[in-house]
Amino acid sequence: MPYKLQEGEIIRRILTVPAMMLVVLLLGSLLAACGRAEGETTVPTTEQEKAAPVTLDGRLLLEERCTRCHDLGRVEQTRKTGEEWRTTVQRMVGKGAQLNQAEQEAVIHYLAETYGP
Repeated sequence: MPYKLQEGEIIRRILTVPAMMLVVLLLGSLLAACGRAEGETTVPTTEQEKAAPVTLDGRLLLEERCTRCHDLGRVEQTRKTGEEWRTTVQRMVGKGAQLNQAEQEAVIHYLAETYGP
């Protein structure tokens, strides 16, 4: 004798499948939302990656950013101390040069070493 479903059991079984699909979808969305944030970097995995800090190239930054407004002749003809170069770089940033703080420090260091007194 085959098993006969009661009217309530049929409705319950029909509703169970979509409910389970909804639960799986919500859990998947939750797990995806807990992932890495946009722009977040990964943790270095090798000892070499951990030991090698990012080094900014002051010369390259100078060539890329400063020559948007003037040629390097102005820089190459000038001799200044580190503090004088700091003042100059900060003035240029105030005029629109696109350098963040770390990049400013790299440029100032390069300028002071290369075009110091």
